[in-house]
Amino acid sequence: MTSDPANSADAAKGSRIISRLLPPAIRLWLHTQLDHLEGLEFAIDGKDRQILGGYLPKVTLAARQAVYQGLHVSQAEVNATDIRVNLPQVLRGKPLRLLQPFPVDGQVTVLAEDLRASLGSPLLGQGLRDVLKQLLAGAVSEKQVPLVRWLGDGNAFPEVDIALASDRMTLRWPGASFSHDALELTLGLAMRDGRWLCLEQPVARVVSVTGASQSPIVLDEIAFDLGSEVDIRQLAVTSEGIDLVGMVQVIPAD
Repeated sequence: MTSDPANSADAAKGSRIISRLLPPAIRLWLHTQLDHLEGLEFAIDGKDRQILGGYLPKVTLAARQAVYQGLHVSQAEVNATDIRVNLPQVLRGKPLRLLQPFPVDGQVTVLAEDLRASLGSPLLGQGLRDVLKQLLAGAVSEKQVPLVRWLGDGNAFPEVDIALASDRMTLRWPGASFSHDALELTLGLAMRDGRWLCLEQPVARVVSVTGASQSPIVLDEIAFDLGSEVDIRQLAVTSEGIDLVGMVQVIPAD
């Protein structure tokens, strides 16, 4: 049985269109969403007719050294399914757009140096400020901890350092000068029900310039709802970094 030369030519033409136009469009879209991206690798599974119609049954993506709004990630390996994009318009030179939500499942690794590099970002800086205020709001001895000394007046993000250990992290806000005390906050990180990020057994300490620390301030545990679009199945904290395994539902921008 022989194949129809016309059909074979059409199929080859379709394959050439996909290989020539779709990967650059996806790369361009990803780079427009991120501040920095290295080592991008991806594969698209699907029939030519599906893909040319804008339906991508599955996309496998791996990348390293990604930066989004100042937040650094060392490595990511994810799978996305049931993606619908405006590919017919892309083939006519239009920008790539998502047409419906889709799930992204995989693993993300954030090393300790990534966290330190991210601490100066407005997104993480404001988040840490809000977390510290909320943690200390319920402390009986809150008046002993003048937060403005370390958090500033809100117009600038104060210097802060971070150290990781097994299932725990320590944040340290140095004093404004060598003559001022430092503030340390140690807490555990855990996930509950896939969407609740729990700060467990948080303890604050004021450390003098001599290195002596005052009595620890035991704080109430709190949890943050990451939203129904998030399902984190595993969160592991070690001295090297943080590993996350889970799913995020990607919502198209309006």
